[in-house]
Amino acid sequence: MTDPLFAFVDIGLVFALALGLAVWQLVVLKRGLRRDREAARLAERERDPS
Repeated sequence: MTDPLFAFVDIGLVFALALGLAVWQLVVLKRGLRRDREAARLAERERDPS
């Protein structure tokens, strides 16, 4: 493998890892928000059953 090609692959792997971690954090954040909203909705129903 030539040096420039190896450099592009190496940098690409680093950026792919960073992008993967960012997407994973967004998924976790959205899951947490959804869980919190559902818990708040259930707590509201328990306080006011009508």
